[in-house]
Amino acid sequence: MKEYSDPAALKSAARVHLFGNYGVTVRAYIWMNAILLILSWLFASMNIKGAGSLISVYIFYIVRILLAGVFMSGMAYIFLNIASSRPVYPGMIFYGFRQSTDRAVLVCIVISLGETIGCIPLIIFLKRYLADRNSVYIIPLVLSVLIAIAGYLVVHAYFMPAYYVIHDFPDYSFVEVIKLCPRIMQGSILRAIYLNLSFIPMMLLSIISLGAGAPWTESYRYASFCEMYLDIMKKGK
Repeated sequence: MKEYSDPAALKSAARVHLFGNYGVTVRAYIWMNAILLILSWLFASMNIKGAGSLISVYIFYIVRILLAGVFMSGMAYIFLNIASSRPVYPGMIFYGFRQSTDRAVLVCIVISLGETIGCIPLIIFLKRYLADRNSVYIIPLVLSVLIAIAGYLVVHAYFMPAYYVIHDFPDYSFVEVIKLCPRIMQGSILRAIYLNLSFIPMMLLSIISLGAGAPWTESYRYASFCEMYLDIMKKGK
């Protein structure tokens, strides 16, 4: 049985590789979110009303998801280079727009659908609660929140390698990338979930700081998952 690095060791390796590179990852993260925020502001400023408003919301939501997927591909490329001690610069965040854009978009759709499915109970009970404010929906609402969180953690764990696989296996089709992810993560799902949960204290601090610490927290988290992917691949998974 192969011995993989535990979450503490993965986070330690991430810190080592991030030393001297935080400036790049933080700027890349800020650029990504600033562009998505500006896009949201532009959409809100259009003030679309009437029958077209709902359609416009769905169109905007889809476009934003697709753009986020391409940016995530760029982020994965940055962290792969950092973990391999290769030069990096913030502009690499746009690498996904030059290479394998279609695969990044399709991967993002699959991940988003998986996360959305987990949120269905939450959406249903939240609508019912907001409609009549009946306390009978409180417990189902809390349970549905836990289901949504669990769904996110499981989907993220299964498809964590996807964006890295896109860059490491440029000849693989989208279907091959998706099929490879569960194979890579076999036996490491719980480890990936635990690694994600270990960042909760830092995420809470980011919330308290009104998001000011998010670029550093997310850089640390992305780097740690990149270390996990490389750890699995190096040990012959």
